[in-house]
Formats: sequence, structure tokens, C-alpha cells
Amino acid sequence: MKLLALSILVFSTASSAQLFQSDNTNFTTPVTVASGLNAAVIFSNLTMPRGITIDSQQNILVVERGAGVSAFSRTTSPTPGWQRTIVIANDAFTHGIQVDGKNLYVSTASDVLLYNYDPTTKSASATPTPLITSLPADGELTTHTLEFVRDDTGKVASILVGSGPKTNIDITARDPASGRSQIRLFRLNTLQPIPLHWADGTIVAYGIRNPAGFTFPTGISVGPANTRTLLVVENGASIDNVTGVTPAFANDNPADEIESVSFPLIGSSSPPFYGFPDCSTLWNPKADPTGVPQYTSLPRGAQFSFNLPTVSFQPRDDAWCRNSTNNIPPAFNFQAHSVPLDIKQYQPNPVTSLRGLPAAWARDVFVSFHGSFDRTPPTGYGVVHVPYPFNGTAIGSALGYSFLVQAADLKSCPGKCIRPVGLVFGVDNRLYVSSDATGELFVLQSAAPAVTAAA
Repeated sequence: MKLLALSILVFSTASSAQLFQSDNTNFTTPVTVASGLNAAVIFSNLTMPRGITIDSQQNILVVERGAGVSAFSRTTSPTPGWQRTIVIANDAFTHGIQVDGKNLYVSTASDVLLYNYDPTTKSASATPTPLITSLPADGELTTHTLEFVRDDTGKVASILVGSGPKTNIDITARDPASGRSQIRLFRLNTLQPIPLHWADGTIVAYGIRNPAGFTFPTGISVGPANTRTLLVVENGASIDNVTGVTPAFANDNPADEIESVSFPLIGSSSPPFYGFPDCSTLWNPKADPTGVPQYTSLPRGAQFSFNLPTVSFQPRDDAWCRNSTNNIPPAFNFQAHSVPLDIKQYQPNPVTSLRGLPAAWARDVFVSFHGSFDRTPPTGYGVVHVPYPFNGTAIGSALGYSFLVQAADLKSCPGKCIRPVGLVFGVDNRLYVSSDATGELFVLQSAAPAVTAAA
């Protein structure tokens, strides 16, 4: 009875929410935008917008954490702007969302739910089908990112589901059977009975602390035949309480990461280990040369150990972590505490929009930075462009990546800043972004060409 009452309350709140917003709405807080680009707010006053995707009718579907799923569609009547439709009212949704025709998948802390969805009417079935149950629901991070795996014909064959740690540094994640800090694959094109259970999934990778965002890179050779290669963003642990580490060192370490994960389409293989909780990556080895001098001669990106106690495992020291047979290092590194939450490769529609992102960025990747909460000065709070394949080449800075949009005054963060979360490219080649802390959905696109007055 209590659950029913709660559902009615959420539905009532959603029904009375703002359903239209005109163009030219300002950001809640100031942002800076890279030269040649424009950032424009689509909708404001949303409830913690997180994961986003686009359906077959080009409606933008957004998980509003604590509220449900909303659809956003372009309209010109009565004035140019965006129409919002409440698709599902459900306060249990956390983050993950994917849509395939009339199948809409959404994650809660403990389940992946399947809804019947009509993209024309932007409506979903009243009651979902539990697709996957028993996900680890008692951890610090229960966002459970979702991503489709397609076969060679483009048909959805499987779904990937991520899980985070139970605690900041979770020693149970050493064991793939724990279900923590890993990615599992569930096949959808079989006659197996549902609901599936978390234990039924194939472990694709483990030791990834918080696999928050996924993308499949295309257009170049990325792995052997009958495999898929997945890029995954991971935000590193806070190491303030790690033995042998000073606050100055923890202020600039460890790096946040992009992992490159390859897995077979058919059958299974021994899942690779990506280091967590034992190993991580140096961002600034010289962050505290007096207090933590042992890493000052190492390059950025080198692996180091947290030197956690072990019982049934052999000691996992620096040498162990630097052996790629034990621990697969990241494919790319970000400044510590950036907190990447999504990653998407730009695969431009050949029928390009004049306002889409530049065609020269085709196949590059774009990453949302939620932003630091324990770094001085703050970092992140924006969306960045990373050339792909990764080569570490700096573009505009020594970071190896460049900001396209960022909070204008980082000193005010996290209190008064955009905090980007979800990313998705539209067929118009624009990049759509959710910002949970400010309750905004916005778009990144090329700036309008300058208008030249007639002579």
C-alpha cells in the first residue's frame, strides 16, 4: 500500500511539471564554450537528469533520477522550443537507459526493467517486465549503466550492465564472483526464461571501479574477428585514507581513466582484470615530492599500488600492478577527480547539419566530467573532446584533451556549476548533454555562421 501511494505522488508531481520551454533560455549558472561552438539550453528545472538516449523518432529520452523518464521533442508551435512528455513516472530509476524500437530498458538500483514503448506517442506500458534482477543494490554507486551489443546485421543481441563498488575502496571487487565493479553481458536473442539474474550474466571485465559510461568505437581496426571492443570511462577512488599517501598527493592522484575492453561475441573467456581495488594510475607523480617521493621518477600513466592487505591473494605491490599480465592499464588518462560519467564516439550522419559538430572530429570521443568534490582547486564540470585513436597528443593544453564547455567559475563548484552526466549524438550530429545538479538538458553544436551585411 505504501508503494502505491508513493507512485501516485510521483505521478502527480510529474504531471504538473513544466511541459514546454522556448528557445534562448539561459544556463542556470555561467559556462564557457570553446571557440566555434555554441551551447544552448533545451530544458530546465528537471529532476536530476542522468542517462539519455534517442528513440527512432528522434525524441530525446532522459532518466530523471527520483522521478522517471521524460521525452523531449522539437516543436515550432506556438513558438520555437522543446516539448516535454512524461513517459514513465517511477522514483526508483537511477541512471541507465537504452531504447530499441518498442523496447525501452531502464535500470534501478537492483533491476533492469523492460517497458513496451511507443516512440510515436512517447508512451510506455504501465507495468514493466523485470528483465534482470538481483543487481548489487547496497553499494555506494548503483547507477548500473546499460549498453546494447549488436550483431553484424545491426540487430540488438545482448545488453551490457555495469556495477559499482560496495565502498570507496572495495576489497570484495578482487573476486569476479562478488558482482562488484564489473561489467556483465546478458544475451537477449535466446529463448531463456526471464527474469534473468545477475549471476546469469557473462563477466566481460572486472576491477573497473565505476564503469559509468560505454561506447563502441567504429571505423578503425579495434580487435580480432568475432570480438567487440568497448571503451569505458572510470572514475578513480578517493585515496585520502590510503597508507603512505599525503593529502597533497591525493589532491592530484589517481587519474581517472578510459579502459579498452575486448570480449568475444560468441562463448566466453576468462574476464580481464583492470586493477581495482589494488592498482591505480598516476596523474601527477610529483604532486608531493617530499611526502610521497617514491613516484617522482615515473611518468604520468604509470601504475601504482594502494598496498592493501591481502589474505588469500599474493601481495599486490607496485611491481605486481605494473605487470600487464596481472592488471590491464588504462587506454587513456584524465586529470584526477574529473569524474567522467559518459563517453560517446562521434559517428557523423553523412546527411550533415550545418550546426552539427565539425566533421573533422569524426571518430573522436567525447566525455562528460561530473566534476570534483575533493580537489583544490576544483576540476571537471564540463564536456571534453579526446582525439581517437588515443595517442596522448595535446590539443590546446598539456592534458591531451580539450574542454568544449565548462563551468565558468570553477571556484564556485560544485555548488553553482553544470555537472554533465549523460551524452548522446543525434542524427543532426549535435551532442546532447544532461546536467543533474542544475536540472538541465543542453546541446553542443557548431556556432551559427556570422551574418554579413549586404553592401
